[in-house]
Formats: sequence, C-alpha cells, structure tokens
Amino acid sequence: MTNRHITDNNNDNNTSKIEKEFFDVLSEFIHSVESEIDIMLPGSESLRFLSHYKIIDSMISQKLNKNIIIKMLCPLDEKSVRLMKQLAPFIGYKSIKLSLPKASANSSFFIGDKQAIFSFSIDTQKQQHDKENRENTTSNATFSIDEWSNSKNVSIVGNAGYCFDLIWEEKENYDRVVKEKNHSDLLFYVISHDIGNYHQILGSSLDNISHLLQNNNNNNTNDLSQNNERIFSCLTTAKNTLARSQSLVNNIRRLERLYMQKDRKPILKNLPEAVNNAYSTVEQTLYSNNPYGKNVRISVNLDHCLQPADINVIAEDLLEEVFINLFSNTVKYTNSSEVKIDVLIKDYFIGETKYWMITTFGMIFPVA
Repeated sequence: MTNRHITDNNNDNNTSKIEKEFFDVLSEFIHSVESEIDIMLPGSESLRFLSHYKIIDSMISQKLNKNIIIKMLCPLDEKSVRLMKQLAPFIGYKSIKLSLPKASANSSFFIGDKQAIFSFSIDTQKQQHDKENRENTTSNATFSIDEWSNSKNVSIVGNAGYCFDLIWEEKENYDRVVKEKNHSDLLFYVISHDIGNYHQILGSSLDNISHLLQNNNNNNTNDLSQNNERIFSCLTTAKNTLARSQSLVNNIRRLERLYMQKDRKPILKNLPEAVNNAYSTVEQTLYSNNPYGKNVRISVNLDHCLQPADINVIAEDLLEEVFINLFSNTVKYTNSSEVKIDVLIKDYFIGETKYWMITTFGMIFPVA
C-alpha cells in the first residue's frame, strides 16, 4: 500500500514522489494483455490521472502493437470531453452515471483478458489557486494513491468482469434506444419539413397556373402570350420540384436500408462539388420560383493550400440534401434582397483523425 501525495504542477518530480513499484507493476500488467483490457473509472479525475502519467499512452501503444480491444466505462463531463475526443479512435467508450456516495477516494480497476485485475484508489484534493489557475483543469488538483493491488483471484476477477459486462451491455441497450428515437425524429423532420416544402412550392405553382388560366379569357393576344410563358415557367418549377421530392423519397428509402444494414454502399464524394451541386439546385429553384426577387451569390473558399480534388469524404447522396436545406433556409430567412453565402472548407485533427470543417454564416458542420 502506498500513500504518497503528488501534484500536477511538478511533472518532472512526480514519479519520484510515488512508489515506483506502482507504475512498474501497472506497466507490466498492461503489457501482459493479449486480447482485451476493460477499464472502470468512477470519474474524470481518474481519467486525468491516467492521462497525466502516460498510462493511457501505454495502453494505446498496446492497441497499436497487438491490436487489443480497449473498453472504458467512465462518466463524461466537461473536464473529460476533450480528452475522450482524442482517445475515441483507439478506445471503445461508454459514458455512465454512477450513483455512488460522495467520497474523496476514487476506486478504479483494469481487467486484463478476463484473467487478472489491477485495482487502485486515488484521492483528489482541490488546491486553492487564483481565478486563472482555477480555469486550468490540469493544474488545480493534488493526487494521492491510497492503495493498489494486482490479483489473479478467479472469484474477484470473475465478479468484476461480470459487473463490467453487465453495465456495458445495459449502456449499449440504452444507446440503442436513444439512437432509434433520434432516427425516428429525423424521419419525422424530413417528411414534415423537407417534403412539406416541396409540396408548398408545387401548390404555389399550381395556384399560379390556375389563376393565369382564369385570366386568359379576359386578356388580349399580347397578355395571353405573356401568361402562357408564365404558365410554362410554373409548370417547369412544378416538374423540377416534383423530381426533387421524388429524389428525396428515394434517399429516405436508401437511408432506411442503410440504417437497417441492408445497403451499406457509401461512395466517395467530393465536398466542394457537393456544395456547388446543392447551390445549383437552389439557384434553379429560385430561377423558377423567386417571389421576393432575391439575388443569391455563393463563394466557396478553401483554407491554406487545399485543392478541391483532394477534399473527399465517404458519404451517401443525402450529403447534398444537407447543403440544399442549409442554403434554402439561408435564402428564406435572410431579410435582404442580396443574399451572399460564404462557405469555408478547412481541415482539422482530433488526435490522429482528420476531419473537414465546413463553415457558412457562422454555422459549423464537421464531417469526418
């Protein structure tokens, strides 16, 4: 058992202030894992502890070298969000809410290959700092290791493994229910909002045609010619809108097949091309049906030295529909006759995973 206090502020001396045996045994335990390591942490302070002393780095190294499975159960709060985003490519993670009595000690455990368990308890005490340091979550805590153990006791390992698997399965079931609800909400929104918009355009075009045909009886020859041109324009708008509506229905069908894992056939799509195609669709719709006479311009800019041909993602056809909705709403809710849509595409990284960020009018949509 150890009971040495360590602080985040003196990183170079931290190791010497902890029982060296703790890190040696834990490192040996991690490197002995051949297939799977399960981790239960009671809070973000334990996660910070593992990150600060490079314990997580050691596990990720094992992941890369042996392709082991890493599962982690840990409550997710504002202190651990950023760290979990960096770990996401390597660690299977489930956010849990533990209803435990409030205590200063945090007991954590690792299960290696369902055969051994390494458990330890840390105590976290907040230090008093000025406001600037209090906002820095990496420099306002004192850790102390209360106790630790390394065991291969069949009963202890079996019970801990059972509890871990039970919580993991329950969280998966809960996440599945949430996913189903979000999917239902999405379908409801698409049907009620997007298809509803198309029907509104169709209805408006047909109303205009009816009105123009009724006026033909009282118009002279020149007026009849102008009315016929407007009727033709309305019919073209109705036809194009019906085609877009049918395309959306087809995309919904593909989305359902994709969701049910019956049709996983995403394709390589170029982001700048998808943006421009979406704008062309909106522009064509406005050309045929623009009651407020709005003038719309779009500008697509690339960050740094990016080339359009290199900005690709694996996606379905619904990607363009996202931008169509975005541009349509921008035009609809902009109270000006001049609408300028500025789009910026740039890359950024979370850990080693690359993402594309599309920014327009201050709204950000990250795409992996």
